[in-house]
Amino acid sequence: MSLSPHQPRVCRRGRAIVRALIVAAVLLGGAGTAAAQDGGRFTLVVRDVPLQEALETLARTARINLVYPSELVRGHTASCALRNAPVEDLLRCLLAGTGLDFVRSSSGAYVILEARELPPRLGLLTGQVVDGTTGAPLPFAHVLLADAGTGTVTNEAGMFTISGLLAGPHRLVVSYVGYRPKLDSVWIDPDRPAHVRIALEPTLLEAPPIVIDGLRRRPLSAELGRAHLTAEQIQQTGTSGDLLHAVERLPGVQVPHPLAELHLQGGDSGEHLTRLDGMPIRNPVSLGRYLSAFSPLAIGRLTVHRAGYGVALGSQLAGLIDLEHDLNVPRPLEAVARVDPLAANVRLRGRYQDAAVLVALRQSLWDLYQEPGLRTLLRQWNTIDPLMAARWLGEPIAREGLQAYHWRPRAAFSDLHVAGRMQPDPFQTLHVAAYRGTNRLEAGQQTRYAAARADSARLILTEDAYRWLNKAFRLRFDRLLNARLLLGLQLRGSWHTSIYHYRAREGTAPLGEPAAWEALEARLRAELARAPGTSERNAIRELALEATLHYSPSARWQLESGLVLEQVQASFRLGNVFVAPFRHRITAWQPAAYLTATWTPLEGLSVEPGVRLTWLPVRVTVYAEPRLAVRRDAQLGPFALAVRLAGGLYRQFVNQFELTSVGATAIVPSVLFWLPPDATVAPPRAYHLTGELLLARGDTWTVEAAFYQKGQPHLLLVDYPGLLARLPARRPVPEATPLMQRDFLRHSRGIARGLNLRIRHRGPHHRATLAYSYDHVLRTYPDSRGTLRLMPAPWNEPHRIRLDLSRELPAGLMLLGSGQVQWGRRWAFRRLYYDYLRYSGTPTIGGYDLDRPEAHRLPGRYRLDLGLSWYGRVRAAHLQLQLLVRNVLNRRDVYDRSLTLTELVSPTPVDRLLPGRQWLLTVQVAY
Repeated sequence: MSLSPHQPRVCRRGRAIVRALIVAAVLLGGAGTAAAQDGGRFTLVVRDVPLQEALETLARTARINLVYPSELVRGHTASCALRNAPVEDLLRCLLAGTGLDFVRSSSGAYVILEARELPPRLGLLTGQVVDGTTGAPLPFAHVLLADAGTGTVTNEAGMFTISGLLAGPHRLVVSYVGYRPKLDSVWIDPDRPAHVRIALEPTLLEAPPIVIDGLRRRPLSAELGRAHLTAEQIQQTGTSGDLLHAVERLPGVQVPHPLAELHLQGGDSGEHLTRLDGMPIRNPVSLGRYLSAFSPLAIGRLTVHRAGYGVALGSQLAGLIDLEHDLNVPRPLEAVARVDPLAANVRLRGRYQDAAVLVALRQSLWDLYQEPGLRTLLRQWNTIDPLMAARWLGEPIAREGLQAYHWRPRAAFSDLHVAGRMQPDPFQTLHVAAYRGTNRLEAGQQTRYAAARADSARLILTEDAYRWLNKAFRLRFDRLLNARLLLGLQLRGSWHTSIYHYRAREGTAPLGEPAAWEALEARLRAELARAPGTSERNAIRELALEATLHYSPSARWQLESGLVLEQVQASFRLGNVFVAPFRHRITAWQPAAYLTATWTPLEGLSVEPGVRLTWLPVRVTVYAEPRLAVRRDAQLGPFALAVRLAGGLYRQFVNQFELTSVGATAIVPSVLFWLPPDATVAPPRAYHLTGELLLARGDTWTVEAAFYQKGQPHLLLVDYPGLLARLPARRPVPEATPLMQRDFLRHSRGIARGLNLRIRHRGPHHRATLAYSYDHVLRTYPDSRGTLRLMPAPWNEPHRIRLDLSRELPAGLMLLGSGQVQWGRRWAFRRLYYDYLRYSGTPTIGGYDLDRPEAHRLPGRYRLDLGLSWYGRVRAAHLQLQLLVRNVLNRRDVYDRSLTLTELVSPTPVDRLLPGRQWLLTVQVAY
């Protein structure tokens, strides 16, 4: 401190004052003060002196200007003892404990004022979580600041930001499913944002969250609401790597039989959406719904989002299935080839610096080898239906008189995947992806029918042809704008087209005359090529531009908002032997916006509110979807406990419908088409309420329980009785009639509730999972009089038990086993019976009332699968072999029934059976 020129005189005067105060204090036995100066510093001794008196003494002694109102210091006392201290230290000592503070003005005067608590110095943390081997970003990884009791989740580019952190050191715990968690320290500087790049090392075995030094690897509740499968887990499931068969192992997913689509927690097959890198893929199956439409070598991760999912994921009545391309490239260049009885797969991956690329191709092998199990299944599906044949031929048909021959199935499918990632710097990432999938399934069949003791027979020729094409692309750019803001921009598009043809012709020829039969066959084949038959086609195109913004206002708040501008074009032309052709075309804009937050009021508790708004110009209406989720994590001794409660309103703005195939030998059960709602129908809606609990003990045991309740006050379905009444089929076939959606769709409603239980155990060399699922699903369907009746859903199998085992053996071997039991399914007959026959005549056939499908039960299904895999190296190649035996017990379970009507009063059920035992060998070589 600079001193006044009169400093020595000030010091002498100060010593005199101090001596006087000390003497007074001694005489009075009360307070005392003393001040001295030595070399620009002062000594002050004060005990229980009125604050105003002590301030005046200091001002006189140090020759400083003090400014304060008298009432501010009235009633305060001061006690201080400092030697050889600067003036400002003396002021602080005098004001300590009084609730007062001081500031120095530009003129040099000290102003006394009420103390204000200075805000803590805060800093920002940004970063990216990547694969430690390949450098690939890890989306939705969990970043936990243990000592701050908060955390966040990375975006699709693996980036994250957390603001409002106290300056200083913090402990950082980062985790991702399929990777080893990482515990690290980070220093937060209040003057500039801290940026970290966290690399996680992959591990083949997934462990549940455990506790490290009192810190969880990731919030256990993060596992609730969704289920994952990595590429390694898909290959180890004993399903030949097919995604459709692998995903049914997850809780809440059911596949009623091999020629069916997925159903998610009581929803119909069109009430969830399958996305590949964010691109919607309609009808994501091949071979008439036997396989998924994606190469297993192209997919790195599969995630199922169940009831109560957040607003950022979109609008679907049941949930979503998200697939991600596998861009985790371990080496500069990698080549993999894989062959199984159904297809050949090839994958090339490479990386250079901060760029990675993937190309994967799958091609069917049907023309080279027809897998017996699939051939049997297609043959069963293509078997002629006696009741439909009887209606067509105009006479009762005895099953014994039907003889099928010259069955010629033709099947082909292929899919091409291209994906890339480039990261110019740690703050921005560019993703590109493209997909193309094709499918063709055809069958030609000749069937001869001869009644008992007849001298002639009928020849029936049928042709089925079903083809579809999927194309999709995506461009996504992510950038860290600053320490608080993450920006994502995405342009995507997808196309789906399908065509289905069914033709049939019949004629009569005398038995025992080969020449007459050859002439009849040649004539019918020529007519078949010109026959109008059933011709159905549909197409949908979806284009969207999306922007997302992640904002971190504080350590306990994370905000995300998004804006989507989407256009959907859809058209179809449908018709068959019951319904005259009709068509529909629509172009709809569907702009949407959402806002969601994650609030962490205290460690182990997070609240996730959100709302999504969608504007439908065609209906001049904004549709809101509010949703809420609460997660709680706790430690109960050796057990980690997590609970999730979620619910909200869910709508669907692109809906899937199906028109049941009516051919007597139809190889495809139905034709699917997709539509956004027009001005005549409101979008379907459902209310979700779900609760989940997860209990884990270290790495070894986890117990999961989940329940869901869905109210579905408004659904849409194809109005079969209305179509049959409005557009009955006639000859010649007329031009397709344009219809509004209210003319062929009708309102329905439903309820669904269910329970999933799963116990998992993992030892050093084995894994075991036991699961039970119960679903109670009711929907309203019109009876023969057009009255809606609430009844069990046709796809639902209420009870399902599943046991999955794997055991590591010496020499790179692994033993796989899976057993499942399913029972309780209704609607036993072919869908065309319920969708057409009961509306086009009497609903009762013999003793079977088609108005009561809940009374038509199917027997339970039981299956045991066993597999053995081997992994090893042969020189520079990594070789993997897997032998899978499906249906080891060779059971021929029933998946639906037909009726053969030899007498009007006593129809006989005819079962269509699932394949028996199947042997599947898969070989994979990687370089």
